[in-house]
Amino acid sequence: MHVLHVAARPDTLPCREGEYAQIMRAVDELLEEGSGGCVFVSGVPGTGKTATVHAVVRELKRMAEEDEGNPFTYVEINGLRIPEPSAAYGLLWEAVSGHNVAKDGHLKISAKEALKQLTKYFGSSERAGPGGHACVVLMDELDQLLTTKQDVVYNFFNWPTLVGSKLVVIAVANTMDLPDRVMTGRVRSRLGMTRINFGSYSREQLYEIVRSRLEAAKAGMPKNAQVAIEPDAITFVAMRISNITGDARRVLDILRRTVETVYPLKRTAKMADVRLVAQEMQNSPTAGYLRELSFHERVMLAAIMLCVRKEGVEEVPWGKVKRQHHILNNLFSESPRIVMPTPSELLMVLDSLSASRAVLCEEGVESAR
Repeated sequence: MHVLHVAARPDTLPCREGEYAQIMRAVDELLEEGSGGCVFVSGVPGTGKTATVHAVVRELKRMAEEDEGNPFTYVEINGLRIPEPSAAYGLLWEAVSGHNVAKDGHLKISAKEALKQLTKYFGSSERAGPGGHACVVLMDELDQLLTTKQDVVYNFFNWPTLVGSKLVVIAVANTMDLPDRVMTGRVRSRLGMTRINFGSYSREQLYEIVRSRLEAAKAGMPKNAQVAIEPDAITFVAMRISNITGDARRVLDILRRTVETVYPLKRTAKMADVRLVAQEMQNSPTAGYLRELSFHERVMLAAIMLCVRKEGVEEVPWGKVKRQHHILNNLFSESPRIVMPTPSELLMVLDSLSASRAVLCEEGVESAR
């Protein structure tokens, strides 16, 4: 159950060797040259983008520790884990200024002041960074960092182009054509040409991902240890998901829940068990309700969930939900059937969700506070 959890980090990443080599080559070359640059990684959710970048960073850190490569400072900025895009400035300033977050905690600095310091730092010819090392920044969930003016993303893509910046930005997005469809021309011009796309997993690849995790779990166990899942059951789930999304996390989720179901019975999970769990997940009352919702009702629920994840609390202000809805709507804007609702129409969508008790709304002075 542990190795099948989506949060488990395996030692090796099967089926992404090609993409791993591309990212490794691009970042390693920039570190060796001592120059800045951008690497754009794209692909649908659940295709191993972030996990592959993490594996590359771990290997580059190992190489630096063993004097096989140049040392660097690493910072990760996840669009879903910061309260607003401009908060990214503070995280980058902590990294380039050499501030020890683990020891001293985060700097108490405003986004405006951090931007001022970064502009001064990258604009000067002499940079007194931590040991003069390069800085590698992972900008995960890039879609969430796009503001109306796109100034945050522009600055992060512009700084690596400055002479001697030694800033390497790895941008990870869930949409392949995000630069061409959403970003402005001045932002695209700074992105560079290194673009790596992660395709959806095939049935064989999904099977191999699960098999490698289970093999790792068997290490050190007796030879007669009971098999957790029959191979046919894994093949069934892999085939089913590869035909829909190719999302590895979905496969792991179904198989983990199946093992949890049969664990009290002390037996191997069979095809019938997997089929039953997959059916329950698909036909639950919640799933049925979601299938009947309109497009913008579903987008709004997704926007609320993203805001909750960002804020870390379950109460989120309407203004932030509207902004998040706008961001998500832009991702679907290539469809001629999708239009941006007006503020009054968005309120109608919220009223519909509120009427069915999918969300709870508070109004008045108390909620405004």
